[in-house]
Order: sequence, then C-alpha cells, then structure tokens
Amino acid sequence: MQRGRQNSVFRIQYSEIRCWKLGCGFLMVWVVMGVTGWAGGMAELDARFTPVETPVFMEYDVGYRCLNSELRKVGKIVATTTIGRWKHRGTGRDVPALFLDMRVDSPDSGKAGQRSRISIHDRIVAVMTVPDLQALVFSKYTDEVLNPLIGRSKETLQWSLYDTQSGRLEYENHDLKQGEIKTFLMNPEALMELSRKIRPILEFLVMQTLSPDSKGGNQDQGRIVVNMDGKVVSLRIVTERKKSPACLARRRFDSMGIETVAERGSSIKPRDFHAWSMTFKQLAKTLQDGSLMESADHAPVETVVPLAVDYELGLGNIRATMTSIHLGADIKAAVSSAVAESPKAVGQK
Repeated sequence: MQRGRQNSVFRIQYSEIRCWKLGCGFLMVWVVMGVTGWAGGMAELDARFTPVETPVFMEYDVGYRCLNSELRKVGKIVATTTIGRWKHRGTGRDVPALFLDMRVDSPDSGKAGQRSRISIHDRIVAVMTVPDLQALVFSKYTDEVLNPLIGRSKETLQWSLYDTQSGRLEYENHDLKQGEIKTFLMNPEALMELSRKIRPILEFLVMQTLSPDSKGGNQDQGRIVVNMDGKVVSLRIVTERKKSPACLARRRFDSMGIETVAERGSSIKPRDFHAWSMTFKQLAKTLQDGSLMESADHAPVETVVPLAVDYELGLGNIRATMTSIHLGADIKAAVSSAVAESPKAVGQK
C-alpha cells in the first residue's frame, strides 16, 4: 500500500473472505504452508517476508452499537501495511509484495485465568504481489470468548490459511479446541479467480472515490464473490459520496460510502456491510502529513483506506473507527497482543 466470534465480525468465514477482497480489507477499505500449528504457520509467514519500505500503521477503535448508539467498546485494531520482498513458496524466489498484518485485541479483566464477556485476540495476515496485487496468502488466527448477557456463550480457537502460490487455491482450517482440520471449500475456483482480480476491484474503488458513478456496481470490477456458509455467491459493490462517522480526532470527512448488496433477483441476504473510505493520497493531503504524502506519492499502487466500517450482527452492529494513521517503525499501541507466540508486526523494531 505504501512505503518509507456468529456474533462477531472477526470470526465467521464470510468475514475472512471479505477481508481478502474488500479490504484486501485494509488494502483499500479491508494457504497451506505444510505446518501443523497456528503459531508455526504465522511465524513462517513472518519469516518469508523482508520489509524494504517504512510501514504505515493504522489504529481503530471497535465498538458494539445498537439503535445508532454505541453501548460499549469491545477492542482495538492495529493494522500495519509494509512493502518488501516475499520468498515465494513455489519458486523460492523473492517477489515484491505488500504484507498486511492486522491485530484485533480487546481489554481483558486483568485477573489471572479470567477473560471479559467479550474477549477477542485475533490476527490476520495477507500477502499480495505488487504492483499487480495478486493475493498469495491469507491467514487468520482467532482466539475469542463471547459470553453475552442474552444468548449463548461461544469460545473460538482456530487458525485458517488460504494459499494460491501453487497456482490453485489451497485451504486448511484448524479447530484448535476440537482438534479438527478441514480442507474442503466449495467452489474454490471462484475464490482463486477473485485472488487475481484484486487490483481491478481496487482501481474501481479508487475511480468511484474520485469520480462517483451510481451505475458503477453493474460493471464487472464492481462485483465480488464471498463464501457464505460454504456457498460462494456474487455480490455487487454500491458506492455513494457521504460524510464519514466521526473519526481521527472526532472529524467527519468527505468520503466514499461502500456497501455490498446481493445481485438483483438473488435470494441471498448478506449481512449489512458499510465502509467510509478515502484514497490514501486524499487522506494524507487532508491531514497535511508530510511523511504520509511522500509515502502516497511513491506507492506502487493507489489504494483506498477505510475511515470506518460497520458490520451487522444478529442484534446491533460492530463499528471500527480510525483513531490514528502514521508512517514509521515506532508505534505506541493502546493494547498489545495477548498472543505470546505471535511475533511483532512486520516492520516493527
């Protein structure tokens, strides 16, 4: 991008695929390595990447909302994007790549052996080639405890990988609580095709940001595919110019609203997903941040950055709101990852 748990948006498989596409979750908006444990898998991903450019850090507050009011803070996201070199698993060669490392953490009780009613400690890693942005790897580690006042409690401990480096989509999901491994994925060809179309989708989003077109979602670039409960379906991207929710020192920005909807005539009912975004160049210029502006000018591909994201739950929704974006290797995150085996974000010193 630059130089220099069903009740959780962070759990279900649908959200995993969405992060790969729309975010290239966070590239914009927002895998089988032959290893037997999640820690080894994540560590190997880190070891295959060598940072070259200075990373960009983005921080987001995550809150639970109902009836348009935030009821409580549930955690924080720290996302890092770094340009560098990736050692390809198939060829063994180093290829220019973008490394996205996203950590989701919630505050726990601080008492030994106890976790809060909502306890989330997740990590997502995505690797894409630059400048063509072909997805090579998407990996997600999930450690969540959900004990709502209403409804069933849920504990999730799993690790999943998607890998296209062999020329086909390889998938593996490890349920670390049950000791089960799943490798079946319906219609992997569609997801493989999508992994090669990330740049056209990103270019579509940039174009819509700069020159909105209400019919843009009817174009091929304005369509994505997602895995909903084991079925791969097509969704359209709908965009609209609108003010963002308050973010970055309580400012509201002129932004592009992004929504995913079912194809016309489809019986599919996806959960509501909304994002408010700007291009990286627009945001850097608006903030008058010299280092971000320089980074945007030298970026190998223009990207879209999410200022805020809403995702529908069974009751209410989750909202992630940007609180900080900056360039450089030093970061003072509000929370640190509770996953002791997980290394620091790539590029951190």
